[in-house]
Amino acid sequence: MAQRERRLRDEPLCRHCKSAGLVRIATIVDHIRPLDQGGTDDDDNVQSLCEPCHKVKTAMEDHNLGAANHPAWLEPSAVPLTIVCGPPCAGKSTYVQGRVRTGDIVIDLDAIMTELEPSYRHWSGYLDRVLLNRAIRQRNALLGDLKRRTMGRAWFIVSAPTLTERSWWQGKLGGTVVLFNPGPTVCKRRALARGTPLAVQGVDQWERASREHWEPRQPKRAKAPTAFDGWPED
Repeated sequence: MAQRERRLRDEPLCRHCKSAGLVRIATIVDHIRPLDQGGTDDDDNVQSLCEPCHKVKTAMEDHNLGAANHPAWLEPSAVPLTIVCGPPCAGKSTYVQGRVRTGDIVIDLDAIMTELEPSYRHWSGYLDRVLLNRAIRQRNALLGDLKRRTMGRAWFIVSAPTLTERSWWQGKLGGTVVLFNPGPTVCKRRALARGTPLAVQGVDQWERASREHWEPRQPKRAKAPTAFDGWPED
């Protein structure tokens, strides 16, 4: 306890917030390299963080858990945010691409997976769960960092079939929700025209989910995917 208090006295402000030009009181002494990954308890391996920044960092480090689709620790965006929702092939990415400006940030899980693995193509076949978990963790970190942004606008693309889920995202991140759903017939026709017939099943899955009860769930221990396209169930 005395050592923790000393370290917070030595570094009273959150290091991550400070690097982003923000001032927030630190409440947690964090091991930069976790102890269970070979880190030490020496002063040069610790940093002072606020609770939200610590939760973001922990989420990126916990590889024994399936990545959380809906992290409870998210905070409202500090810049104007648009949450763009809808089924596959509804036009979400096209909408954003037509409006994004220099200095904006676009948070799109498909784009993140392509950055991590250039050969990845959504709806082209089996989805590697390891890649998916890495991408979701990176997406969550970007969402968590929105509270520190000071310029531009933010665009978040997410399927969110139900009004309850869309409201959940808006309640956490703030901003405006835009729903694109031209109907299953149009979406399926686009899926076939794009050469991604598996997306037809994704449209049906989205439509079914839109009529079901939804609530956020805690991430489970990583296991083999059960959904037809490899997306996590939690």
